[in-house]
Amino acid sequence: MIPPPDVVPPGAAMEIHSEELAERLSGLLKANDTSGVLRQIESVVAADIAAATRHLEEDESVALLKILPEEFSADVLVEMGDDVREEILERLTPREIADAVEEMASDDAADVVAELEEDKATEVVDLLEEEDRAEITQLLLYPEESAGGIMQLEVVSVRQDRTAARAIEKIRLAFPDVREDFYYVYVTDHDGRLVGKIPLPRLILANPEQRIRDLMDEDVHPVPADLDQEEVAQIFQKYDLPSLPVVDRDRVLLGRITVDDIVDVIQEEAAEDYSRLAGTDEEEFQEESVYRKAAIRLPWLVTGLFGGVLSALVLSRFEHDLRAVIALTFFVPVIMAMGGNVAIQSSAVMVRGLATGEVTHRDATRRLLREVGVSVITGIVCAALIFFAAWLWWGDLRLGIVVGGAMLAVIFISTSVGAFVPLTLDRLRIDPALATGPFVTTSNDILGILIYLGFASWIYRVMA
Repeated sequence: MIPPPDVVPPGAAMEIHSEELAERLSGLLKANDTSGVLRQIESVVAADIAAATRHLEEDESVALLKILPEEFSADVLVEMGDDVREEILERLTPREIADAVEEMASDDAADVVAELEEDKATEVVDLLEEEDRAEITQLLLYPEESAGGIMQLEVVSVRQDRTAARAIEKIRLAFPDVREDFYYVYVTDHDGRLVGKIPLPRLILANPEQRIRDLMDEDVHPVPADLDQEEVAQIFQKYDLPSLPVVDRDRVLLGRITVDDIVDVIQEEAAEDYSRLAGTDEEEFQEESVYRKAAIRLPWLVTGLFGGVLSALVLSRFEHDLRAVIALTFFVPVIMAMGGNVAIQSSAVMVRGLATGEVTHRDATRRLLREVGVSVITGIVCAALIFFAAWLWWGDLRLGIVVGGAMLAVIFISTSVGAFVPLTLDRLRIDPALATGPFVTTSNDILGILIYLGFASWIYRVMA
């Protein structure tokens, strides 16, 4: 049983579940106990408050944000899920949103403004101070899923001819804006072009009079502002970096991307790829209309239905063989299921590899041969097992040969198709995660039936 709010000591909320925290906050908000709300969240981080708002009514969430200190309220708004934040923003006035936006890092501020309707967004931007307005306007020029779209403009840079003491002084001046996730001081030349970086510990321990050019590393891995966020994530993963600088075409430093933003990108891309593999869309999770949900799913379901009709047509062409050897029909689901399973496995490996950059077109042949090798081993094992099962069950050697041989062929071909299709789609610049599922499913159903019944027809004629 949850104790009443007035007996919960400060800081206790950090140890309870978000639903329990939401229930406590709801009670306090309904009682208009502002001081109680502030005591309840005294030791709770913004992310936990944001999680609790999922279990609050909209009116309660709006009231809670208005009670919280401005800086903390802004942090909670940033941590909210997109669907919850969208509903909350509709209930806040432009002035209230502008006050919160001014407390956010530039990248978060731009994301919030981008979620608003055009008229309201314009009104909010007009209410901002000149510097904040210029930053958000600049960030909104970049595509949402590009390096420029996820970068923040708060970055510390120093010219290469300066001293360590001058760099540290510049950090002190920048600290109110660059409050967290601060790992490097970036080094530029006289024209603002990026030439290196200095890890913060090295700078702090350096001789104050030592020149920056003697302290810096030149391997900065800058990313252009128009680079897709998925490729940015791959660079983070490859080099195990906490942050990356963003530059323009002339290598002029624009901003930085921190690892916390990349974690969000990786989660978004993974969710998007999983949704597409399932034949749906990431937007469906946010969609309320059953008609629009159905419209998102129907194209892929119709594609699968078309493949099923073709499979049925293939089956009808072997009606005579199925009537003659009724036992053949019992193994149709087994053959089709195994073909689908191995195809899903190989396609999932390839789609993931292409998404993370582990698979490239340079090593595509090697990867494909590896999958084929796997299919030979797994095919032989599964074929042997099903051969003995069919032979011993029905006492018919020909049936065992048909089922075992078809199993080996189907596993080999389905694995090859599952690996080859994503590579081909990627080369054609079609998203493999979106199109692989329907292609692989439909082709494997048809090929599986053709191989199985075609092989059966030949064996029973030869061994008659």
